[in-house]
Amino acid sequence: MKLCDFIRPASLAAARDNLRELGPKGMILAGGTALHFMQDHTPVTAVDITRLGLSFIKQEGNYYNIGATTPLADIQRYRAPRWAMHEICRRISTHQIRNISTIGGNICRVFPWADLPVILLAMDARMVIYSGQEEEFEADEYFKTQPAKRFLDGNILTSVKVPVLHAHHGFGSIKVTRTDAAFAHVTIAAFLELDGNQIKSARMAAGSAIPFPRRLPTVEAALVGREATPAVFKEAASKAGEDVTWRGREGMTADYSRHLAEVTILDALERAASFARGRTE
Repeated sequence: MKLCDFIRPASLAAARDNLRELGPKGMILAGGTALHFMQDHTPVTAVDITRLGLSFIKQEGNYYNIGATTPLADIQRYRAPRWAMHEICRRISTHQIRNISTIGGNICRVFPWADLPVILLAMDARMVIYSGQEEEFEADEYFKTQPAKRFLDGNILTSVKVPVLHAHHGFGSIKVTRTDAAFAHVTIAAFLELDGNQIKSARMAAGSAIPFPRRLPTVEAALVGREATPAVFKEAASKAGEDVTWRGREGMTADYSRHLAEVTILDALERAASFARGRTE
């Protein structure tokens, strides 16, 4: 995108009005790290929302509410009981990028290599969008298609609500890259709820090795009601190809991507199960 003007509104309502007036010639700006990947050279006016009080992390009941302009570095540094978001954020790009890039910017327009949509799908997060009033969308609905379509009418993502992890809840995420700053070859996230050693519920999501992040319902179904053992995890991981079509990229064949994804699913499940066993309150 080619920025030709800059607006800094004083309120959410004013920002939405600006965006609606500008139409295709306006664009929300926070960290701005995605501009490099947007090859359209159409001149646009940036509507800066970084001073609207949308940078925060706070627990509200059964959710951690994360403001849309919160930098990834702040999420990486945050620590609290029943919280796991820092694990994936510390593995996104470089520290310099994490200081600038925001959670909202990462999920308002989803690129194939994006990590956070995978995490939020597995954690059953909720996205809060301002359209004159605030409305919540479950992750499954929000990531059903490209989220950028939701913001064409001037609507604004204001926060992301991540569920608190309770007793016997476990979360594991794995991102496989060639180097620390590289895009992921595959990203996998797993949420498990255990009853003793039996899997009571499961949510799995994958990204990077597929065109768009997706849940893995066949893998989930192969887990629920069974013992949390490596053999069960390996069997469930082998079913992931029934939900998605793995693709080759960056010199990898599609078959290699499939193998890498299955191994990564196994690792993520073992991590989530270990996390759940250690969480007794």
